[in-house]
Amino acid sequence: MKILMSWSLLLWLGVTQAWGAQAPLTEPGLSRELQQLEDHTPPVREFRARVAALAAHSGDYPAEAQGRITRLQCWAQPAERDDDYARAVGFAEQALTQARERKDRVTESGLLACRGFHQQLLGNMTEASQDYADALTLARRLGDERQRADILSLRGEMYSYQGEMAEGLMELIDAHRRYEGLGLVEKGREVLAKIANTYRRMGVYERAQGYFQELDHDYRVLGDEEHLVGIHTQQGLLYMESGEYDKALPLMVEAERYYLAQQQEGMLAWSRIEMATVLLNQGKAAEATGKLEQASSLLHQGEGADSVTRGHWDIVMATVLEAMGKPAEALPHLERAERVFARERNLRFLAWIHEVRARVYERQGRIREALLSLKQFVQTRHELEQMLREQRSLQLRFEFDLARKELENQTLRSNQQLQAEKLKQLQERRYWQYLVVALLILVMGILVLHQRSRTRKMHRLAMTDELTGIHNRRQIQAKGRKLFSQTREGGKPFCVLLLDIDHFKKVNDQLGHHVGDRVLTAVAQCIEDQLRSLDRVGRNGGEEFLVLLPDTRLDEAAEVAERIREQVARLRIEEVPEDHPIHISIGCAQYRPQDGNLGELVRRADEAMYQAKLAGRNRVVKAQ
Repeated sequence: MKILMSWSLLLWLGVTQAWGAQAPLTEPGLSRELQQLEDHTPPVREFRARVAALAAHSGDYPAEAQGRITRLQCWAQPAERDDDYARAVGFAEQALTQARERKDRVTESGLLACRGFHQQLLGNMTEASQDYADALTLARRLGDERQRADILSLRGEMYSYQGEMAEGLMELIDAHRRYEGLGLVEKGREVLAKIANTYRRMGVYERAQGYFQELDHDYRVLGDEEHLVGIHTQQGLLYMESGEYDKALPLMVEAERYYLAQQQEGMLAWSRIEMATVLLNQGKAAEATGKLEQASSLLHQGEGADSVTRGHWDIVMATVLEAMGKPAEALPHLERAERVFARERNLRFLAWIHEVRARVYERQGRIREALLSLKQFVQTRHELEQMLREQRSLQLRFEFDLARKELENQTLRSNQQLQAEKLKQLQERRYWQYLVVALLILVMGILVLHQRSRTRKMHRLAMTDELTGIHNRRQIQAKGRKLFSQTREGGKPFCVLLLDIDHFKKVNDQLGHHVGDRVLTAVAQCIEDQLRSLDRVGRNGGEEFLVLLPDTRLDEAAEVAERIREQVARLRIEEVPEDHPIHISIGCAQYRPQDGNLGELVRRADEAMYQAKLAGRNRVVKAQ
């Protein structure tokens, strides 16, 4: 092993030096290299070496390129052990501070996602969820579709791992759709693998296998061995879960050979643990022990090894020891594993632990303890099966909604085609009608009247948000520009409020979009009720509202905002539970001579609202 590690270190240094020895890149080479690293997935060691080469000359590049390099550096951090994950979190936090000082929001969003991913690997799921949510909010405000797809992919995989498979599946399918829309085929394939893995976790093996076979074909054609091995390991897990151990073993042997050749010790240890599991189920306890000992030499050298993988090793080792008639040696392994997976609330592994412990106690003649462990196993297994049933039900509902939306889209397209055909026929009829003077006059008169009525109606619809009945974005922005010009010429104060409903996505996801529509309508009406006749409010997009307050100073605007916030918090909306209050975050900004246009004034209000979000939401923040 020492020889292998020394050879690995020399190879790594050689690769890094080869890339690092390059001179700083110039355009268009720099942009091309950044794009390739962001959109494609080279082997891990090559990726880290190329990122290190860029970072070595980062100071020679423009600020925008430096931000992209910083994000790549975060993802290039070693990530096989707990101390690796902690160092990556530390790197992200330091880089986040610098990005915020520069007000580099794009880099900030990418670093939040990177920190969330490594918090997830550490088992800090609450912190990871918060980072993903903040990153997604920021990416949405920036209109950065690529980062939105990246974050949805990461968070969807986390949900899937935690047992919220249906929620994860929705986000992964959304990410896949966005990648396809952006033309990022390679990223789309990576997300498709996560979707297949989610179906495997749900026990929908036929669909998972279909996706795995499709990806197997693609990666073989591309000659992408790394991703091909990854797909085969997931297929191996599928075969293990369905009891087809003879099919699973060759795939795990393939993974072991690959990760040994690549010196990826974390993945090598994992593949040997899975091989031990297969061998044990084939009745080959001695061979399973050998694989576990090989994995142990990788997992237990030094501090900071991956605690989850060590916990997995402990479970399999305890199972082997129990099978070999060594119950007393098995118990300490079960205790260590239980601490790890109880923290993660991993029901599948907890059920396994209780089942093995019951057999251990039975071997020792400790019948009472054995019965208690068996009861815990049955309860945990029941909870796991119940969760899977709920997730499959949600999956079916989600797929039904997708099919319904697709049907609605097809119907809409058919109607549009029908309308186009009708319009064409109408134009042909009009052509012939122009030949008849008398009919021409009559028809033209009717058309003029009809067109006037239609124009008035279309004008009204174009200026009003159909759901809430208040101004839409176009109208509120137009009125804002007019008030902005009057303020700049007349010298009177003018303030704007930017309001955003907190956790609105949860309302849609948990209570349904029809309840979300009710919340939007109720909040819009509540805002309008608190305003003067000369004030204006409009829906600026999604769950965001813009309020225009002419002849109003900042402190007065903050009072209005606080009054709106309090009234919204008191709202009682049908089908919204009492323990699910509706809150909003509000940013206030007052016109100042430095504001060149309405957009700059609204941007300051948006930044204030963003600060309100970061400070905990449900509050009012005034722009400086």
